[in-house]
Amino acid sequence: MRIKTGLSKKALETLKESLAMKPNPTDSKITILQQRKKKFWPAFSIFLLIIVLVACTAQTSQTPESTSALPIDPTTEIPLSCLEQIQERGVLIVGTAITEPFEFHDPQTNELIGFDIDTANYIANHFDVELSLIEMPFANLLPTLQDRKVDMTIAAMYITPEREELIDFADPYINTGLVMVIHPDSQINTVDDLNGLKVGVKIGATGAKLAQELVEQGIQIEILEYKDTLDSFLDLEVGRVDVVFNDYLNTLFYLKESQSTLKIVETDTGEVNFLSQANLGIAVHHEDLELLEGINDALMDMRQDGSFDMFYQKWLTSSSDSES
Repeated sequence: MRIKTGLSKKALETLKESLAMKPNPTDSKITILQQRKKKFWPAFSIFLLIIVLVACTAQTSQTPESTSALPIDPTTEIPLSCLEQIQERGVLIVGTAITEPFEFHDPQTNELIGFDIDTANYIANHFDVELSLIEMPFANLLPTLQDRKVDMTIAAMYITPEREELIDFADPYINTGLVMVIHPDSQINTVDDLNGLKVGVKIGATGAKLAQELVEQGIQIEILEYKDTLDSFLDLEVGRVDVVFNDYLNTLFYLKESQSTLKIVETDTGEVNFLSQANLGIAVHHEDLELLEGINDALMDMRQDGSFDMFYQKWLTSSSDSES
């Protein structure tokens, strides 16, 4: 057995001869044990490090599986849809704005009445809930709906691509269009005759949008905006504006009820000169597809059971028979 020392081989042999003795076995064992200890601890440290790394890797790789395997808390509540909330509270909250004959106040009771009010009541009955009406300026309807302060809006609103980007419309419930209303002695026949004139429009309505488009096209008009259509008609009566852009059916109702001498611009053949034709729609929030489907079902039932014809006869036919 060799002993590892700091001496050279030759010096070691000389030392052995001079001492005249053999190596001590005990000393050799001690030296070997020390060598093994020196080799053992580094290897053991590496072994422990490998175990730790493997354990951490295994734990990380198992985390997603263990998380996904967690049971779903049975007490977690799934949010109710808008229609379910309506049925739970027992009330359909509807935003509306004054647009005769679709919605206006009864002179005797001051309650809201009109074609749209009857339609909203029909839809509420279809859902077996009460109806709550919130009246507001027309321009506030869609922002209020987007803020979920109402469940739906109905106010003789035209279905337009711009509005469809903000909300969803139910199936159209009536057809109408935009017309020019003038004084009986006016010479206005088309939009080309509007240069230098004052045009009355309702704030936020399709007429206001069209008037602005005419300005952008180079037609020199002054736009006067009104909160209520009635005020624009009164100004037209006294000459504060030269023409009013307004809904056809709404205009017919005003002419009949007020016995006004104002008139709707017609073509050379005596037909109504529509600036645009449109469908009226009920608006809901983009996400409320179940409510939208329920409204469409109600509108279909309204037509099939004769309620639509009854509402039309009650609010519209009497004022439009001689004009259509």
